[in-house]
Amino acid sequence: MKIQIALDLTDLLKAVHMARDLCAAGADLLEAGTPLIKTFGVGSVALLKSACPSAEVVADLKTADVGALEAELAKAAGADWATVMAATNVETIEEFARRGKELGLKTALDTIGVASPYDRVREVLDRVTLDMVILHLGIDVQRRRGLTVDQLIAEALRIKHLGVSVAVAGGIGQKELEKIAGTEIDVVIIGRAITSAPSPREAFLLLKSIITK
Repeated sequence: MKIQIALDLTDLLKAVHMARDLCAAGADLLEAGTPLIKTFGVGSVALLKSACPSAEVVADLKTADVGALEAELAKAAGADWATVMAATNVETIEEFARRGKELGLKTALDTIGVASPYDRVREVLDRVTLDMVILHLGIDVQRRRGLTVDQLIAEALRIKHLGVSVAVAGGIGQKELEKIAGTEIDVVIIGRAITSAPSPREAFLLLKSIITK
């Protein structure tokens, strides 16, 4: 299990300094969050990669159209991973994954906004080979539907049993991570619990200790 640190920031200098500090603490997955990319473009991916060359960098593009082009943009910027929306048409997902594979870019399917993630992932996997699926439920959705962390884990593992690696995202902090640790989930995506902490480095080290016990 790995922690992917979502740098959902709009301050580029802060993001680069944080990436460098987290890299020194042993971070191996850094995400150029959608707000960062929308504010500063895909060039922000290259800056994070330069700040932490030992980590894999995820370009959270949330691609919804022109899949092949966006895969090319992510790879050209130095990304190791990029994301495509499960809610978009399957042709875009196919083009994104196909071009990503040609370029050596790993592709992750983000299920945010999808009413039935398991059914949609199963449908997509019938046509597309992906490297990972992100079970991504916003905090508002979790609260409105009364979903528990245990239910989130169970749904992620159902998806994993379709034969694909899985990540979970959505308001995860120490309490949630303690339940996720030790399961077959491959990646836990954590943003504010690290980036908004007084010391992001110390917050990351604490959370990492939970999954490495």
